[in-house]
Amino acid sequence: ALPGTRIARAEGEAVTISSVEDLLALRKQCTLDTWSQGRTVVLAADLDLAGCDFAPIPTFGGTLLGQGHSISGLRLTGAGSNQGLFRYIQPGAVVQDLVVKGLVAPEGSRSTVGGLAGVNAGTIQNCVFQGAVTGESGVGGLVGRNGAGGQIINCSVTGTVNGQTATGGIAG
Repeated sequence: ALPGTRIARAEGEAVTISSVEDLLALRKQCTLDTWSQGRTVVLAADLDLAGCDFAPIPTFGGTLLGQGHSISGLRLTGAGSNQGLFRYIQPGAVVQDLVVKGLVAPEGSRSTVGGLAGVNAGTIQNCVFQGAVTGESGVGGLVGRNGAGGQIINCSVTGTVNGQTATGGIAG
């Protein structure tokens, strides 16, 4: 099978991410805000994005089970706002048991910047970010902005968080 072909499953079936190619395929699918809704995504291995031209996952509305695995080598330095592994975690979405390691330091407007998500309106549980996050406004180690209804439960950040306004260790 071609890399990433496992991602094209029927709605309701679990999607397994076991390679960087699988993660890139997930990112492409999540440009549609409805694609991930009702889906469970299982991270089955530690992934290293070093040397990969990775852009944030645009929007996520399902359940991501990290199973304690890590995504390391995240490096987001391009222009734009709503930066993190995810740009937007939708209401009702769950991201749990995930470790993210890297650098999120965009150019340009640099607002709403976090290690895991730019904006969270879902539930983030038992997640860790290790690294550096730098922005202008709405900057957090885990999420740039925790929106209405957004929950962050039992999470931690180690590293540095730099911002001018609305800046916090977990959420901006």
